[in-house]
Amino acid sequence: MKFFSVIIFLLFFSMSLAAQETETSIKIGDEAPVFSLPDMNNNYVFLRDYSGETLRKPWKNKTKHVIVVSFFATWCGPCKKEIPYLEKLQNEYTGKDAKFFLVDVGEEREKVVEFLQKNPIQLTVLHDRYQQTAEKYDAKSLPRLIVIDKNGKISLIKKGFTDGDSFLMEMRTLLDDLLK
Repeated sequence: MKFFSVIIFLLFFSMSLAAQETETSIKIGDEAPVFSLPDMNNNYVFLRDYSGETLRKPWKNKTKHVIVVSFFATWCGPCKKEIPYLEKLQNEYTGKDAKFFLVDVGEEREKVVEFLQKNPIQLTVLHDRYQQTAEKYDAKSLPRLIVIDKNGKISLIKKGFTDGDSFLMEMRTLLDDLLK
């Protein structure tokens, strides 16, 4: 009888955890969780400066942007493969209402600075030292790519990185559509 009680308890406990996970999981169409993170010069970047129903400082920036955020780490092999394709997209969409950000997840600033010195990156790198933003975006595995439309809604959630050509094709199609 005691064994049966333990089994029932474990079953309800695991169902409770699964319910919590789905409650916090983000989905396409959801409002993007707000964030403000420091870049590598300690200047804070606020999502609502670029995207959302209303902008944080409309007198400073009146234009809404499509936001591409990739959560990465310096040790992540697939992340390193994704970065050049994100840079290529950033170059292609220069002058258009699109912003690209890399968010380093959970590493010491010095480690990120060292990585950037060895690997010059043209993307704006944000530092999520305590992983609070990564948690909001369910970035449990890396890379985790999120595309946010001009009104602050999530348009794409992508886990991992495999093929650069199909990635570029998918991203161009989505960005062109969101920028119309």
